[in-house]
Amino acid sequence: MTLLTSAPHDADRETGARNTWGRSRWRDKGKRVASAVHRRDSSSLFNRAVVRGSRAPVGLVIAVLVAMLVAAWVLVYATGGTKSALPHLFYLPIILAALSFGLRGSLATALVATVLSGPAIPLDVTSGEPQTVLGWLLRGAMFILVAAVASLALVLRERADAQQLSTEVRSAMTPAAHDEHVHGALLPLIDAVIDDGTFHPVFQPIYSLTDGTLVAVEALTRFDVLPYRTPDLWFAAAAHAGRGVELEIAAIAAAIAAAQDLPSEVSLSVNASPATLGHPGLLDLIRACDGRQLTVEVTEHAVIEDYHLVKERLVEIRGLGVQIAVDDAGAGIASLQHIVQLAPEIIKLDISLTQHAGSSPFRRAMAGALIEFAHGSGAQLVVEGIEDAADLTLWSALGADAVQGYLVGYPAALPAQASSPLIVAMAPLH
Repeated sequence: MTLLTSAPHDADRETGARNTWGRSRWRDKGKRVASAVHRRDSSSLFNRAVVRGSRAPVGLVIAVLVAMLVAAWVLVYATGGTKSALPHLFYLPIILAALSFGLRGSLATALVATVLSGPAIPLDVTSGEPQTVLGWLLRGAMFILVAAVASLALVLRERADAQQLSTEVRSAMTPAAHDEHVHGALLPLIDAVIDDGTFHPVFQPIYSLTDGTLVAVEALTRFDVLPYRTPDLWFAAAAHAGRGVELEIAAIAAAIAAAQDLPSEVSLSVNASPATLGHPGLLDLIRACDGRQLTVEVTEHAVIEDYHLVKERLVEIRGLGVQIAVDDAGAGIASLQHIVQLAPEIIKLDISLTQHAGSSPFRRAMAGALIEFAHGSGAQLVVEGIEDAADLTLWSALGADAVQGYLVGYPAALPAQASSPLIVAMAPLH
């Protein structure tokens, strides 16, 4: 076994660089991000208007179309007739009709606009000079062309969304392939890692999306041995070697010891598999926390064969004042079973769902369903893996309660920053 003495993990290197920044620099960055988010929100106003328009009642849409056609005719007449450029106003009701009624509706509106801007109005109101037949027919042809193009564009967009949704659903429902050889290099090291304690905790902050205050930290484990592997592989190798629960208990104990100075109002969140939930060692650690706010996260990837037994274990854990969270929610079907069966106080959305949700119909649909379920059941919803300002503002607007990710805080040693300048700077935009 080789100790890591000069090659820290990438996350730790990034954390070190991040911790050298001053508070004022963070505040400046927060303002820049908030400004960028505001610009992005402004650019998406049209998209939101399109969605709301397409869902409006039919009677209301028809009334608006009639009003727009009449208003366009009045403006064209008031400005002297079709010799001005104002007949282009008729394009607006044509496009609205395409959004609400498709090709037939837009073509019908285009024909009405052709009549209103043709025989129904002279070229020059003052002199009464009529339009030429060729002139208003050409204008009508342009109206029909715009109607057809707008309708076609909407059809193509719907097909693209449907295809993307189908692809993402298949991807989400397909079990991930497991590498049978992944534990080969780690298995011989597991005993020494556990016995010597060659690992240490780091803590990733979780901030409220309401005011940016620190509400919790999640304890994560870093292994101080080579070969480098991600923590999930070390825990999987330990489980394969029959010492998975032992390693989890040791990691939780290390996290609790390192979080002694964590403010009392900030919850400490630790990860535990279903097998660990009923271990006497976990209950002993919880009792020794002396009233500390504690959350136990049950990962989505952990298989629960007997929910009745797990729920019995959770009754005792909850009786000690501990909250239960379902981790990695949305990563697969198992997470839905965990949420329904375990009735968690906290639901943590998986990174596969939270990132780039604005461009994915599947993620948006799943997000809306989980947020509605969480708030309907009285649970708090935490968004994981946020690394982009657009995702941060999107989930805030959707109604998530808290957020964690590299954008607001890297895993690092305590103490964690008491508030997130990025979220605080965004507050006036909400």
